[in-house]
Amino acid sequence: MPARAIVANELARFLSAISHPHRVQIIELLRDDEKDVNTLEEELQISHSSVSQHLSKLRAYRLVKMHREGRHVFYSLANPDLALWLLEGLKFTGLELERSQELHSALEDLQQILKERKNST
Repeated sequence: MPARAIVANELARFLSAISHPHRVQIIELLRDDEKDVNTLEEELQISHSSVSQHLSKLRAYRLVKMHREGRHVFYSLANPDLALWLLEGLKFTGLELERSQELHSALEDLQQILKERKNST
């Protein structure tokens, strides 16, 4: 198999691993710190089993890592830059101008919040 095909297949598998809105949200929620399934469940407003299934897909591709503290399992991003990369990807979505401006404004607000959090630590 040619090298380009191998790279294309691997990139397609990676994009498939993050191709669900809840998984994108999980990545964003884990950007700054670790969280347990219960916290993610509350923030995403989805069932415990759905959160676990999404985390399982992300773990399979080694995008999140986990550690136990007693009976609690905490998850964090293996590489926090992934969250920023996803946010930057919004500019490639080809959305109509009005919606794009809305997203751009929301993205700027989010990036400002994230910078403030980072500066306060």
